[in-house]
Amino acid sequence: MKLGVLKLLLPLVLLSSAALSAAQQPGAAVAVVPGSLQDIVRKPLVLRGTLGDDKIQLSLRPKVDEDGLEGQYFIFGQGSQILLAGEVDQNDLMMEESHNGKDVSGQWEGSFKNGVLSGTWSTLDGSVTKPFSLKAGVQ
Repeated sequence: MKLGVLKLLLPLVLLSSAALSAAQQPGAAVAVVPGSLQDIVRKPLVLRGTLGDDKIQLSLRPKVDEDGLEGQYFIFGQGSQILLAGEVDQNDLMMEESHNGKDVSGQWEGSFKNGVLSGTWSTLDGSVTKPFSLKAGVQ
């Protein structure tokens, strides 16, 4: 993996480690709600829907040997794949994207409800935002 991507993902790894340490304390429990997004993304998942006015397909899978998700998405009619990495907490999703594998180009924040993952995509500086709405394998 390229050094730039590792540098960008380090804060996510540190947050995951802190959460895991807290969860391993006596009396602490980590619960996964059945049917939650966290439960669903334990296996590779393909979602289709919209990002602003664009139709997209987004693929997610668990990271190998570490917590979190990775994947990519593309806009129908365009050839490039945009890389994704992030975390899920029950039904809440936070991801960063990268066009070049080095620099963060956008952020995804959303929630899963009634079979729909929806939320807001934004540029890194927040100057541009777009709504997204995705469902597993439809549209």
